[in-house]
Formats: sequence, structure tokens, C-alpha cells
Amino acid sequence: MKNIIIVGAGKIGRYIASILSKEQHNVVLVDSSPKKLQLASSTMDIATRLGNGTDWKLLENLLELSPELLIALTDDDNTNLVACSIAKNLGYSRTICRIKDGSFLNKTRLDFGRLFNVDHFIGPEILIPDEILKYILAPGSLAVESFAHGAIQMRTIVVPHKWRQGDIPLRDLHLPPDMIIALIRRMKNSGDQVIFPHGNDCILPGDEVTLIGETDVIIDVHHFFGIPQKIISSAVIIGGSVTGFNLATLLVHNGISVRLIDNNQERCVELAAKLPTCSIINHSGTDFDFYRSEKIGQADILIACTESDDVNVVAGLLGKESGCEEVVVMQSNTTYASLISRMGIHHIVSPRVIAANHILSQILSGTVTSLVSLYENRAEVMEINVSMDSEIVGISLSELGPLLPKDFLIAMIQNRGRIMVANGNRIISPGDTVIVMTDPKHVDEIRDMF
Repeated sequence: MKNIIIVGAGKIGRYIASILSKEQHNVVLVDSSPKKLQLASSTMDIATRLGNGTDWKLLENLLELSPELLIALTDDDNTNLVACSIAKNLGYSRTICRIKDGSFLNKTRLDFGRLFNVDHFIGPEILIPDEILKYILAPGSLAVESFAHGAIQMRTIVVPHKWRQGDIPLRDLHLPPDMIIALIRRMKNSGDQVIFPHGNDCILPGDEVTLIGETDVIIDVHHFFGIPQKIISSAVIIGGSVTGFNLATLLVHNGISVRLIDNNQERCVELAAKLPTCSIINHSGTDFDFYRSEKIGQADILIACTESDDVNVVAGLLGKESGCEEVVVMQSNTTYASLISRMGIHHIVSPRVIAANHILSQILSGTVTSLVSLYENRAEVMEINVSMDSEIVGISLSELGPLLPKDFLIAMIQNRGRIMVANGNRIISPGDTVIVMTDPKHVDEIRDMF
């Protein structure tokens, strides 16, 4: 349990506060808007403080709570940088700073982290394009994450409707070696079900399946499930936001043809000067007649990343209707993710979730070195270093299995550079790196266990 100060009660700040509160951390949320603070305090168990994050007296007063971390998450880069600098000079031990401008990460001339006393930068507008690019470069995958310095990869795929092995339990499925089914998300009429799979579970057509294994094996997993891979060479981006601009820059760098559509004429002029190789179009992203006249459906992928969740969903649905098979929508609020998925849009990226994953991985220092949250924090993937004092060292997984919760799965073990699927005869040793999938309620148990 840590004492954490969060500056900024916007969408991302409130989301991070709610996640940390659920993880039993003591959170104080600071903002100059009484309305935002009231909204936050009415829905979560946190403390609030009215004021500006750059008010050194306010930050000094909060030192009496012995905070271990300050996270600056306002929408303004300068406010966040100044808040972190003041906090560190007052005696706060660690700071995390949200930024929109990627130039703060460039250390060619200046080290802005050292200059402003920032221990870790977090930039959702920078991370979202990276996330979408990983999806584009891994056709057929909803999500891609790497662990153990790239030796282990996690991918989420949608099982095609032509899948004919839905009656075969996992223990008899003859999966490729060095790979394990780590999670299954199954859509139902009443919503969705997240399954931590065991040997008697089956994979059904339409399931979202998360697999973990050696990177070389996971790359070819689409062959096993019969998922076609289409190389993406053209993209349409709806929204000239900071995220849209960063994404266009990345795609062009990777040889992908880009058309970017935005309804703000001044922004289009600015983007045309910065992206000379892109086709910049000044028009609404929710005009179906325009989609047809511009033949948007012929693009390999459409990405809707305006600053409006509603516009992004409508643009994504229009993209699907016009014939674009691959559609990605950005959603700050992922409450309706399962509903959007049922509409045929399977790839949803969230600035809040991505920011939370990176921040949590920084907070859970020591044994836990990495963390990814899935499905609105109903499942977490952790990369854990096994300590000398771990209570499970020397016990085979077959003996350990019955003692572990049903919603907890040890997936992979890295031992002295060797990658191993965590089957029953494996034994965990001190110094191993272990990849686990778990319900978030077991985080403290895991920390103690390893």
C-alpha cells in the first residue's frame, strides 16, 4: 500500500485514481475544479484537495501524508512538468509526468527528465499510436505485448467462425509447443465473460483468446487458428488530434499510405505543412456519403481517433458499412467496449487504460516488473522476478496448482535465458522470471508469494 498524490482530476486522472484505490492504495486527488473533485469522490474511496498542482504550499502541506509518489496528469504539459519539479524539490521521492509533446522525450540536447525532476514520463497521445502500429504490423491480432526483454510475447486474437474444434478441451487441443492459452473472453447476450482457462475448457468460434509464448511461436499462431493475414499498406485516419498526427507520422515512416480527415480547416492547413506526404482532407468524419465518394472502404484500415468517443464510434461503424474490414476506434471511456465489439469493431484502444498500465508497472516496483491490465481491470498480466525467499521455490507446478486460485495462471517461466511453458512438471527457481495471468484481487498475494 502506497500513499499517492494525483494532480489532475480529468478523465485519465480519475481513472488512474479509481484503479489505484481498488488496489488499496491511499490516493489524494488534486484539482482546481470542485465539480471534477465532487464527481471523483462520489464514485471512489479517495481523498480530494481543491487547488492547483503548481501551488508549492499545497504540495508542501500534503507532505504530512508521507507520499511516496506524485503523478501529474492534467491536460497541460507545462503544469505537469512544474508540479513534478516543485514536488521533487520539496522532498517527494518519485514523480510521474503526463506529456502530450513527444519532444520532451528527446534527449539530444536536453534531458527534460533531469531538468524537471521527472522519474518517468507517460504520454497517452504517444503510446496510443505505438499500440495501433503494433496491431497494424501484426495482422489478425487485437493486442500485442512483449515481456522478458522481447523473448516472450502475448497476443489476443479473435477465433474465426469457421473454427471447428470448439468441442475439444484445451488439454487435447495439441497447441503449438512453447505456447499457452492464458485468457478467454466470451461474448454472451447478457454481456461478456472473462475465463481463466484450465485443461477442461474449450475455445469457441468468436472467442477472444489471449496467448502467451515464445515470440517466434506466437508470431505464427494465426496459422493454427486459420486467421487470414492481410498486409496493410493504406490507412484512413479520422481526426487530426495530437494522437492522429503522431499516428500518421508513424505510419508514413513504415511505408503506409495515409489519408487524414479532420473537420477543422485551420488544423488541416497545419497538418498539411507537417505531413507533406499525407493526403489531408477537411471534412466531417461522420458523413456516409463522403465515405462512399472518397471510397474509404477501399482502405486497408480505418482508425478513428478524434477527441470524441461518440464521433469515433460512428466513424468506425461508417467505415465498416462502407466496406473497410479493419477498423480501430479510440475510446476514453471503455464502459461500452463489449457493446462496440458486438457491433463488429473488435479493436478498441483507450488512453486511460494504456496510461494506467504504464503507471501501475512503475508503482509495482521490485518483484513485479511489468503489468498489463485487460478488460476493464478484470485480468492482469504480470512479469515477476522470483526472489530467493519465495515460498513456492522448489515446488512443482502440478503440486502447486491445487493450492492456487482458479482465476490465477502461471503461463511462462524464463530460467537463465531459457523460455519454458509452465506445465505441471516445471519447478520455479530463485531468479526466474515468471509470466502470470490473474484477477487483480490477488495482486497482494502474488507479491507475497514470489
